[in-house]
Amino acid sequence: MNSHHPSGVTLVYPFFVCRNPVEKLFPPLGIACLASQLSALDIPVMVVDCTFEDPEEVIDRIAESQPAIIGISIMVTMSRNAFELVEKLRDRLPDTLFVAGGPLPTVLPHLFEEAFEVVFCGEGDVTFPRFCEDYLASESTPCNLALDLASYPGLYRAREGLIWASPTVHNPQDILDNLPLPDRSPFNHLRYQEAMENNTGEKQTSLMITRGCPYSCDFCSKPVWGNHFRKPSLERVFSEIEQIIELGYTSLWVADDCFTLDMDYLAAFCREMIRRKVSLSWTCLSRVDRLTPEFIDLMRRAGCVRVFLGLESGSNETLRLMNKRATVEQGIEAVNLFSKAGIGTAGFFMVGYPGETLLGGAEIYDGVVNGLADVGMSV
Repeated sequence: MNSHHPSGVTLVYPFFVCRNPVEKLFPPLGIACLASQLSALDIPVMVVDCTFEDPEEVIDRIAESQPAIIGISIMVTMSRNAFELVEKLRDRLPDTLFVAGGPLPTVLPHLFEEAFEVVFCGEGDVTFPRFCEDYLASESTPCNLALDLASYPGLYRAREGLIWASPTVHNPQDILDNLPLPDRSPFNHLRYQEAMENNTGEKQTSLMITRGCPYSCDFCSKPVWGNHFRKPSLERVFSEIEQIIELGYTSLWVADDCFTLDMDYLAAFCREMIRRKVSLSWTCLSRVDRLTPEFIDLMRRAGCVRVFLGLESGSNETLRLMNKRATVEQGIEAVNLFSKAGIGTAGFFMVGYPGETLLGGAEIYDGVVNGLADVGMSV
């Protein structure tokens, strides 16, 4: 066994496209953000994006690096991979602290309490790097955290029948604006661009601009970003867009929960895209009740080519059960407005929602589904 003392942090995105072929592949922004913040604290960090990697080679590479901390970002679709990685690395890295984070651990931290020493829930931009800094500077071990756990919002730890769970935090905008931009340098951008261009015809990558959503749809837990809507300075946004252009991408997927929520901010963004003559096309998510023909035309002139709408159901009663605060009629109107402006639309629907009748589940937006460029169904 390597006698080298563990040091630094390794961040892992445990998605393997060889196991789960999908049409759209984006570099993982979550660990890109954490990597830049760890580097700003002078903490050695290695990023392992498993997307195009061989699983066994990944395990060897991580084990050979002997990190003091391994942080794994986890969604439902990659949870099995995450547990498998931890299981295979445990014997080779007995002195390493394993940390889980991301959407699934945020919602169900108890599922990870046996495989991981620590779980971080919610936004980890500030609290996780600070935890790493303190852990590395202390006499802590995976079994004994010589730290004040209450000082790390979102930290969850279960040991010997005792559970520690600090409340999550949603960082205010002034803090977010002062964080370094995501470090996209560790990713294989040529592979991502090749895959996206082959599958969609565009070299598209993701960008997160705003955070949070004040609505309370019953099916959405909003575990990571919360209800508080925050928007960064446009100067910061366009600094990141400039980096994306330099990397060779031609299109943006704005991954915000509801990019169109603040109409003034949306308009300012669009006008700045036009003023700067940014050549990127972009797509985003939107509610069906937020936009006017004037705003939609401005989006088109700023390069918007498609909008994904949360239509959810063809039944107003089901929408009421969802607490969607939108109607079928508003959905139809939104699709028509975007179509008239020359912007493609895609719709998300849910089938079998609790309380939905068989008749309600069979209802369809008359004349709308055929007008959608794409349809996503959740059952």
